Amino acid sequence: MEPESLAVIDVEVEPIDNPEPEDEETWYSAVQIQGLLRVSKAGLQQSISKLVSIYGLDIKTLRRGAARATQYSETALKAIKLLNAQKFTELRNLVETTPTEPSTTASTAIVYLGQHNQIATTAASVADSNLTQIASFKSGLLGNYRELGRALGKQAAAEVQLGFTEEVAAGLKKLQES
Repeated sequence: MEPESLAVIDVEVEPIDNPEPEDEETWYSAVQIQGLLRVSKAGLQQSISKLVSIYGLDIKTLRRGAARATQYSETALKAIKLLNAQKFTELRNLVETTPTEPSTTASTAIVYLGQHNQIATTAASVADSNLTQIASFKSGLLGNYRELGRALGKQAAAEVQLGFTEEVAAGLKKLQES
């Protein structure tokens, strides 16, 4: 048997099965963030709602968890401080620098929007067709009413003339008899 040579090799190892990357941002409980911001629960919810609806921040970047386990991010803390201090320019800068997570609901919304757009387009073309038919029926009906009016007018004139003629004839007859 011959002696074997051994060597030591330095290797850097990274975990490959880490489902979630390490979270660098600090998260606060509802009680902590209410204390830091000096706001009520309702005030906190209103601020979060404004940040989502007006400034377009993703709710997932502001809060996680549910019910009593809800936690608020450091971004939420900074954004609410700026909102309450009415520092809108700084808030807008914070919003623009905040990374957004790709939303699967947005793509679903686009699909639904496309379907609703197609339905609306179809409904608009059907409505146009119906309006064209209604206009055609209206002109036909107006023509029929005009013709009916003429016929009734002629009939009434003939009746009036006949009545007048009969009255004159009766008046003449009375004169001759007397």
